[in-house]
Amino acid sequence: MSTAGGEDTGGISRGWIGYGRSSLQALVQRVMRSWAARSLQVGALATLVDIIVLLVCKRVLKLPTPIAAAAGVAIGSTIAFFLNRSFAFRAQGTPVVGQAVRFILSTLVAMSIHASLVGILADRFDVDVVVAKLIADVLVFSIGQLLVLRFLVFRKSTRKAPRSQA
Repeated sequence: MSTAGGEDTGGISRGWIGYGRSSLQALVQRVMRSWAARSLQVGALATLVDIIVLLVCKRVLKLPTPIAAAAGVAIGSTIAFFLNRSFAFRAQGTPVVGQAVRFILSTLVAMSIHASLVGILADRFDVDVVVAKLIADVLVFSIGQLLVLRFLVFRKSTRKAPRSQA
């Protein structure tokens, strides 16, 4: 088979290639619009803010490292909560207090698991501490916490809307 310009396409029609490309593009667009992709984007932004706050507190304000780290986590987590609530999970229609309590508790549990996992990987298995932290980040925050946020913190209401009496 040849094109209008006389090039040989090897028997593959141009339409099939276009269909495959557009299907892949549609799939990528669908995934990028999903709650998971939005939440991962929020997490990336919150992490960036966390690091910036840590560095400003440590290097500019000359605060002790634990205080600088705590400030970064506090501000980053607050941003993560509100952006996950409004942008990623679109859960504004449910009470914020319950979500906030579940978010704080799940974040504390995730931080405990994360710290333990970093310690185990670095101390028992002699994995470089930065590599151990990155592995723990992916396992705990990119996978585990993502599922906790979706199915526990910002879960969809199973209650049905009340019927109006006509």
